Parts: sequence; structure tokens; C-alpha cells
Amino acid sequence: MALEVTDWNLSPNQRFFVRLRVTTGVFEIDIFNTKADLDANINRVAFATASFGTNTPIEVTADSTEPSSGDPITKFNLDLDYDLKVSGAISDPEVKLQIGPFTELQPIEDALLVTEAMIQARATLELNRGTHSAFYRTLQLDRHYKALNEGDIIDLSLTKRGLVNELNRVDEISIEVSVNEDGELSMLDVIDVTVFEDVVR
Repeated sequence: MALEVTDWNLSPNQRFFVRLRVTTGVFEIDIFNTKADLDANINRVAFATASFGTNTPIEVTADSTEPSSGDPITKFNLDLDYDLKVSGAISDPEVKLQIGPFTELQPIEDALLVTEAMIQARATLELNRGTHSAFYRTLQLDRHYKALNEGDIIDLSLTKRGLVNELNRVDEISIEVSVNEDGELSMLDVIDVTVFEDVVR
């Protein structure tokens, strides 16, 4: 474990420099306005001591130097009973930290949409849902189908054209009639159809 600040509840919201160290078996916390003051151990803004542990709540005591913002040091959230929390063990070495200032951000309602990749994926999905192409073709069937009507949706599988269970809308039907040399009459349908296919990027 290393000495660390695990929670911060101090105001004013400015940059502070904090020293955590172990002295005579306790945490010692010192807070300064600048790194130069911290390194020289002068102009301390606040200080505290506490027992070792994890997320130990600390209340600091204001020293003679005011925060550089000009406002007195106090709790940010008055409903909390601590100024900061620290964690560490007796064998941990001294650490120096820079804390704040903090920025208040607007809440993110859907965190999945904040990356460029996710925005592009979502946009592509929406486009694909409403984007399609229409293909038109004329097909000659093997015979006349009395039950076939314009507007019907038919499921076609054509080996020569490589079609498998393709849905087509019948737009127009014509009947070709022929008579062979033996005088036999034959009829077959010629249909104009439309196929709608999704355009996927």
C-alpha cells in the first residue's frame, strides 16, 4: 500500500499541494498553496494527524496562511463529517500530491455514445434501418398461374440466377400464348417485379 488521498471534501476549489508522511506512528497531513511552499515547508494552509488505515476520515485544522483564492478553508459538502480521507500503512514512504482544481461536468446520460467509434456505429445502424435500393426485373415463369395477382409478394428461388428465397413484389403480369405445330395451346406468365434490398455500409 502507498500513502494516498482517497476522498477530498475541502473548499475553496483551487490547486492545493499536499504532503503525506508517517511520523511517530501516525499520518501527518500538511496542505500548502504552492509546490515551492511545500518544498520549503513554509506558509502552511492546514494540517492534521490521524491513525493508519484505509479511507481514514480526516478533519484538518486551518493554519495561519489563507488559501490563495482568498476564501477560508472549509468543507465543500457540509453534510459530510470529514475534510478528506487517506489510506496507508506505517511503512509507506512520504508522498507529495497536487490536488484540484476540479471541474463540474454535465451528466452523461448515455456513456456509450461518447466515443467516436460508437457514434459512427450508431449512425450507420440508423441509416441502414431506413435505407434501401429497389431493383426491377422481368421474369418469365414456367406456366400460367391463375392465382397470381399484381401486388402479390412472391418467394422466388432461381438456380440459374442464384436466387434463394428472395421476396419480390409483382408489379405487372402479362400472359404469353403460343400454339405449337401440333396445334397445342400453351400459356405462361411474364411478370415485372421489384426487389427491395437494404443498403448496408
